[in-house]
Parts: sequence; structure tokens; C-alpha cells
Amino acid sequence: MPKKKRSPNKPEMLSRNVAISSFPATVRIGAVHRRGEEPEIESQPWLELQGKATEPIRGVTDVKISMYPREPLVIGTARPASAGAIIQAKPELSVVLTWANADFDRVWTLATTGQLKYSHLYFTKPHYNSGLVVSASFSTELEE
Repeated sequence: MPKKKRSPNKPEMLSRNVAISSFPATVRIGAVHRRGEEPEIESQPWLELQGKATEPIRGVTDVKISMYPREPLVIGTARPASAGAIIQAKPELSVVLTWANADFDRVWTLATTGQLKYSHLYFTKPHYNSGLVVSASFSTELEE
């Protein structure tokens, strides 16, 4: 039986669960002076989740999910519309997600209290070491 060809405009989508094993958290502060503006102090929390995918993605099971808050959230021109990006596929799958401040605080709280155990990612199949994350969820139990 011949293989069904996918539409050239529709990327192949993958879905994976990730068991979270550690969560380095960082808070940064610094002075910023942009041309034509008054200097200001900016601070930013950064949460990095490390874990293992329950199924390999192109032979890789190590996953790093980096997250930070940003207001306002902006959806770029890439399609499908995405909540984040895969910025590296080997030697580990490296994902970056941007959250609204209140939502980031919820994930931060789950992680720092030791309740954050699993993530579920839905993304385009990595191509040339990158892809788009359409959705991501984080929970205390494995999603089925």
C-alpha cells in the first residue's frame, strides 16, 4: 500500500509527554538603557525544567523546557500559530515558552513546591533543528 502524502502546507505534528526531573530557577535584575529612553531596572524570572520524553523525538529523549513571563504576549507570523519554539533538537530537545505573568506564576509555584511532575507538548516535527510548540501543559499527573 502506498504511503499517504501529507499536504505541503501542513507540517507533521508530534505529541510527547515529558517526566520532569529537575527545575533550576533563576531571577535576574539589571539596568537597561535603550537609545532615546530613560534608563530603567528590569527583572525577569526564568524557569528551566529538565526531564525525559516518554518516547524519543528523532532519537532524543532528554528535554529542557525554558520559560519566562512577558507582557504583552505576541503571536508572530510563523504558522501554525505557536506558544513557543523548539530552538534545538540535538543533543537534547530544547523548548522555549513565553507566558503571561499570572500564568507563569502558577507554573513557578507548582515547580518550587515540588508538585510539577509532567509536561505534555504538542509541536511541529523538528526540521533543521527547530520547530514550533503549538501547546504545552504542565501537571502533577501524567496526561493520557
